[in-house]
Amino acid sequence: MKKVVSLLLVLATLCVLSLSLVSCGEPKDDGARIDIYLGGGVYDFDPTDYYVDSNAEQVMSLLYEPLFRYKDGKIECAMAEEYAVDEEERTIVVTLRESYWSNNTRVKAADFVYAWSERLLDPSNPNPAAALLYDIENALELKSGTATPADLKVEATDVYELTITYRDGANPEQILKNLASVATAPIRQPADASTLGYWSKSLATILTNGPFRFSSYDALGSGFTLVRNKGYHQAFDEKDYDNEVRPGELVALTTPIGEKVELSYKDVEKKVCFYMSDAPLSERAEIKDDVILNDHTSVYTYVFNTNNPLFANANVRLALSLAIDRSAIISAITYGKAADGFVPDVSGGSLKTLVAPVSRMDEAKALIASANIAGLDKSFTLTIADDERSAAVAKVVTDAWTELGFTVTVEKLTTVMTTVGEGAAAVTFYDSGIQQAVKLASYGRDEFDVIAVDWQTYTDDAFVALASLTSNMNGGGKELPAGDSRSSITGWKDATYDALVSAAYAAEGNDRAKYLEEAEAYLCREMPVIPLVFNQNASYVSKDLKKLEFDGFGHVIFNEAKQKNYKDYLERESEED
Repeated sequence: MKKVVSLLLVLATLCVLSLSLVSCGEPKDDGARIDIYLGGGVYDFDPTDYYVDSNAEQVMSLLYEPLFRYKDGKIECAMAEEYAVDEEERTIVVTLRESYWSNNTRVKAADFVYAWSERLLDPSNPNPAAALLYDIENALELKSGTATPADLKVEATDVYELTITYRDGANPEQILKNLASVATAPIRQPADASTLGYWSKSLATILTNGPFRFSSYDALGSGFTLVRNKGYHQAFDEKDYDNEVRPGELVALTTPIGEKVELSYKDVEKKVCFYMSDAPLSERAEIKDDVILNDHTSVYTYVFNTNNPLFANANVRLALSLAIDRSAIISAITYGKAADGFVPDVSGGSLKTLVAPVSRMDEAKALIASANIAGLDKSFTLTIADDERSAAVAKVVTDAWTELGFTVTVEKLTTVMTTVGEGAAAVTFYDSGIQQAVKLASYGRDEFDVIAVDWQTYTDDAFVALASLTSNMNGGGKELPAGDSRSSITGWKDATYDALVSAAYAAEGNDRAKYLEEAEAYLCREMPVIPLVFNQNASYVSKDLKKLEFDGFGHVIFNEAKQKNYKDYLERESEED
């Protein structure tokens, strides 16, 4: 394991890697340079990719901007300058504001068309976020392979105007909210088609349209530096350069997979850094009252490979869930809520009891006794990320499963390395081992027994979350034989569940809500996945850092961040460099 480096060494490394024209030793006063800590490392920066770590969505929200923002219970224009809904024509016409990619190229309507029709809805892209767009006419058909990108009813009706035609029965208000997910952000089509497989891993090819752009990036995950995108919501040569984004730089520190969180909350109090979204488990309880908690649209989940004969039995899956004490998990990790179902209620008003917060071991043992698995091997592997939270949850769960009569081996995945090309042209990239395992499973290569992921639900629409576990709407990328249906990464296919989610898709209003409630209840009885924790973003903020905002999906917004006496820290960092 690589030796844990100090904060100062990480900052020095970032300075060496900086691509900006101004060196770290000669800081230009373009505004505050704010040191922040964002948790686990992120290795890929494609907003339409399949992410299994909630931290990745936070990072994407700094780099990319979709049409809308959902904040304080309201839809706000983001990349959109204005929009008009015509319910008779079933259209949403969006006019884009003047805003630029990080290479000073203006964002166009065609960038959204490409991101949706060629990327997110591409049948070979294994991303459940595709369900965010299913209310657009022909979107589901495109994802299912029965329509072409040209059939999708999203058109660049002018260079900076996008016309969306939604299907009959869809709710335009929910569509607007879904289009606030960063997974629906635009993508600039790569000029060189050969980079399609890795454009989002290289600073040479990453283009972003959000408030910040990359200045440097440590591929091993120890951090990156973001600088203000001066073309965000304005011309690049705008003299009032901090009009839209106040901070000049964000030095975003992360912890490589397999290493300990070195920073502590005390480093915020000492003004070594000014914002933290994660901290060692040993510190969390004592500082809980001073942390800003925002519900996140993701669920920490254990996913079964139901192609394993042991987990093909629904009673086994349910018993393993019943044995878990979710309240003990929350005590161990402090932040988050015990999952009471599969769909997070980001409004905080959930009254569901689909999943018990405490262990029901006697019921679990009775189910195992009736499951008729005497001839099956009761040993299996639980695959987790190599970090403190994952290990703490695994300890609670494996203790319960051992009591239930199973033998569980915990496997911790770190980073994996991939090389593209040969010889002098070879390029090496890194990725999360969990991320890679999930992607392989989405293409039918299930190489795990049970795997832990942050299951992204992307929005507050229960349909988007529940569709991800159907066999006909999940967005999986597996190449299909004629007439076959794709399973989710679980391998689970259930006609009753598919029918309930399909009925919700076709229904409106209260009927739609009723079918979704029935589908979630059915899912929590069949348990192809075990929801454990509704994730929360826990923000610990220096008293010197003001005007942070939070969107409705739990992400922090740094656009207006104001740091007291920021020039003092520019001088300090110059001396350290």
